[in-house]
Amino acid sequence: MQTLLLVVHFVACIMLILLVLLQSGKGSAAGIFGASGADNIFASPTAFNAINKLTAALAITLFCTSILLTIASNRKSSGSVLDKVSLPAAPTAPATPGK
Repeated sequence: MQTLLLVVHFVACIMLILLVLLQSGKGSAAGIFGASGADNIFASPTAFNAINKLTAALAITLFCTSILLTIASNRKSSGSVLDKVSLPAAPTAPATPGK
């Protein structure tokens, strides 16, 4: 179960990165400094197309798998790493000072 969640998490992560990079910006960078910058500010927002919907779905999937993986890892082990360390035995006889 945890392996399946991890695979879904990785695939959603990679796909989300790719989809964000594929999306076009709200306006061109040259338009900010030019005369058309005021037109971009008051322009209507773009439609919520299929790429935006898929990006939102992948973001929700990534969020949910992150929470589920956190819950699964907390149930798996609740001890400390130091619990597994064995300490060396203390010497029984006191050491004599240097001769």
